[in-house]
Amino acid sequence: MSGFPRPIIVISKCLGFAACRYDGEMIPFPLGGSMRAYIDFIDVCPECEIGLGVPREPISIILGDKKRLIQPATGLDLTDKIEAFARSYLGNLDDFDGFILKSKSPSCGIGTSKVFPDYGTDEYLHQNENGFFAEAVLRDYPDLPVIDEKQIGNSLLRDHFLTRIFTMASFRETSSSTKMHALVEYHTKNKLLFMAYDKQIMNAMGNIVANKDDLPVEAVYEKYLSLLSQILSKPAETGNVVNALMHAFGYFSRNLSAMDKFLFMKKLQEYREDNSSVFELKKWFISKAEEFNADYLLMQTFFSPYPQELSGSLQIV
Repeated sequence: MSGFPRPIIVISKCLGFAACRYDGEMIPFPLGGSMRAYIDFIDVCPECEIGLGVPREPISIILGDKKRLIQPATGLDLTDKIEAFARSYLGNLDDFDGFILKSKSPSCGIGTSKVFPDYGTDEYLHQNENGFFAEAVLRDYPDLPVIDEKQIGNSLLRDHFLTRIFTMASFRETSSSTKMHALVEYHTKNKLLFMAYDKQIMNAMGNIVANKDDLPVEAVYEKYLSLLSQILSKPAETGNVVNALMHAFGYFSRNLSAMDKFLFMKKLQEYREDNSSVFELKKWFISKAEEFNADYLLMQTFFSPYPQELSGSLQIV
């Protein structure tokens, strides 16, 4: 559970990288500082990239006959510029694992951007849209994780996001070898993690790794990646996580005292009532796996899918 690969994440530049907001400010993003020790970032400000200065007059999403990006103070229609930039920029990206974008931004908001009926009014519609850049991201990369700086402050959403990007980065690293034994090792160490997400898909992934049809290794990796993206697309459900924990429990349960078994069942019930307790439950499993030399459990990414310094216990200020 060490030697993590370094995911590559595209991030809004205003989130701790540069004072490039329309008002000349930079958004404090303390988590970003912690993440830089383990993650490589590609920072971008779509608004600056289309020629808008800092500071600048605000821009707005206008819903008329079609969705437009307008700078009300000047009347400039920036729709074509930002759409062209998004196509070009996203089309030229290579080897990356996800996005962290600025909430509520007319360029980067993920379902949180205000929209207006006309650029001559301050009264916005009571609905939210994707920003123009974010919309292109969601369209072009539907299988990659996308989150904003508000969502990532939630420990469970952060856990799912980090699990996805580190698991995908590890696969990217594994696939560079194009060796079957590397894929077998990857699947083996992720079995409990995949079980916690979807046991049926996990079994299908195992069948791909078995390669009974003797497919070329490139085809095996391609089929496996398709299911990997699918299995990680939604947060793990409580029932599936419980099943994975019970499966892991069997590796050392015979060595536990009656009191330890009782404490485990109590912790499991606490998890059912409050999903955020999963972090403490995983720590308990690691300690017991170490105590009883359960090597199979100690190699499983399920208990530590990303560096502990980025775990749910991290305080977001």
